[in-house]
Amino acid sequence: MTVAAAQPSSSGTTAASAKYPPYPVNLYEFYLSSCPHCQALAPHIAALAAEYPTLHVYQYETSNDANYSLFQTFMSAYGVKFDTVPTVFVGTQAFQGDAAAPQIEAAVAQAIQNGATGQGDKITGHVVPVSAGTKNSTSSENGTLVNTQGPLPLPLFITTGIISGVNPCVFSVLIFLMGTLALTGSRRRTLAIGVTYIATVFVVFFVSALAVLQFVRIIGIQNLVLTQIGIGIFLLFVGAVSIKDFFWYNRWFSFKIPTFTKHSISALGNTGSFLAIIGLGIIATIAALPCTLGPFSFFSTTYLANMAAMQYNLYTALFAFAFIIPMIIVFVVIYGVKVGTDSAEAWRIKTARYMRLVAGVLMVAFGILLTFQLI
Repeated sequence: MTVAAAQPSSSGTTAASAKYPPYPVNLYEFYLSSCPHCQALAPHIAALAAEYPTLHVYQYETSNDANYSLFQTFMSAYGVKFDTVPTVFVGTQAFQGDAAAPQIEAAVAQAIQNGATGQGDKITGHVVPVSAGTKNSTSSENGTLVNTQGPLPLPLFITTGIISGVNPCVFSVLIFLMGTLALTGSRRRTLAIGVTYIATVFVVFFVSALAVLQFVRIIGIQNLVLTQIGIGIFLLFVGAVSIKDFFWYNRWFSFKIPTFTKHSISALGNTGSFLAIIGLGIIATIAALPCTLGPFSFFSTTYLANMAAMQYNLYTALFAFAFIIPMIIVFVVIYGVKVGTDSAEAWRIKTARYMRLVAGVLMVAFGILLTFQLI
């Protein structure tokens, strides 16, 4: 039962004959009269209804059994896990809490311009026309407005993480460590330090990736298109530099560990302490971030940023794990198969330019997709 509607439901004939944009959009809010958070959100919803004549607001007080049952149906359809109010549904997106007001406003503004319909419209029968070119968005508990094209392509996501991890900078430090530790003759210590280094790389990359994702969720929400174009231009630049390094490494400009830090890396490695190894992992990972985080930023703007917190944290951890798989392989080859570090370093030097080429082509491809809005 609709308790209050800021705008009357328009007929299909009227909506279909309108000139778009602005598109007619349905907003569904579930609330409790006694809820302070619902009361805090109410002025924002009312302001949106006043600002956009084609926005139709349907409000349901969940102390009513029928409305609560409808709320459960909405939650199931949108994949919302937390039975809390206020909860707002716009198109294929879900928002919870009064803190989501800015995201709701952004979602409505985007929907008015591009059209939006979703599961809620099918449940209630309040169907509105949308543009044939309208992109879909998956539901988001925190309300970040990010366009996607269906579910996250997991094989591509994992493969991209592995390719991102094929990085000469991070490899060089690992191989140096293995060579230094081999002189001690202690395989147990070599194993412990190698695992510590790789774990540090994982943690630093994971935290850095989350920082990029939060940037997209919090700052990028105000203008998603500009955020995507900005990241796309950055990917094009980094990718072009990486491709340039395939032909002319160290000419003009290259992404690499700064020369002035190499002595510090050597000194830290020679100490053999675990704190020094952690420091090496931090330095190497941060130095490699410009040419490793780019592909992840593509997925953050197109898929991850519109997920619930637990979901995007798990996917970010999965990408970070895929990132360290090449290092794990190198470590196993040196430690388990007992390939000499000199041979491993020779392999790294020989293949480094090809690593840069593959990473560069990948980033340019993603950069084109974001910059020219081809997603």
